[in-house]
Amino acid sequence: MARKNGCPTNIRDWQIEILDRMGAEDRWVRVAGLDTMIRTAESETAEGSAGVDLWSEPYVTKRSVQLKLSGKPVGCAATGEIDPGQALLNSYARAEGCEEDASMRFVDPYGQAMEADFVVTGTEREENAGGSGISWELRQVGEAEMLPYIPVQSVALDPAQAALHAGEAVEARLVFTPEQPSNRRFRIRLEGRQHIAVSGITAEGFMVRGLSAGEAAIIVTSLNGKKTARMAVTVEK
Repeated sequence: MARKNGCPTNIRDWQIEILDRMGAEDRWVRVAGLDTMIRTAESETAEGSAGVDLWSEPYVTKRSVQLKLSGKPVGCAATGEIDPGQALLNSYARAEGCEEDASMRFVDPYGQAMEADFVVTGTEREENAGGSGISWELRQVGEAEMLPYIPVQSVALDPAQAALHAGEAVEARLVFTPEQPSNRRFRIRLEGRQHIAVSGITAEGFMVRGLSAGEAAIIVTSLNGKKTARMAVTVEK
């Protein structure tokens, strides 16, 4: 995760999560829609010079580490609901005092992972030629903790085969080996997309709906390790 200080990083294939402390048990929630991160480290001391930005640099007195996450708003226009991860960032941006501290986890596709605490100092919506945009300003609190990276060894789809009538739907779940790899991000490719549609994509899986009679398949590829799984689908009238 080394990066020249203040330069943008493409994070479309990263897994970025924020800790949700509102429920009975703490749980990590993925933040969707992010595409760019800018991390800037400043210091008033020569020892704290930040020509190159390293997550694992030791904490230096008087250092100020700022983070800007940018992307697109994600949610349902019909219901007004927004992505749970984005909603948590917004709630921390409105919080005050000790309630501002947010724990976040960053995992890139290449084998590095870290956790750190941040104060979300603000959020901003903007409209441009590409549509709506959103960004969050964060200030790092203390040191980042580098985490052991657990690579994906294999991925499977459950079920591996499905038979549907047009209009019917079935849930497909991803099964990773090991069960909890560091980066669970994946891409989906459809064969015979005129026969099936995929919706409700989460970190755990997605829904498959039959559209018209025919043979189709879903191919899932993990971003880490490029492991693939295939689900064959037969749609009947």
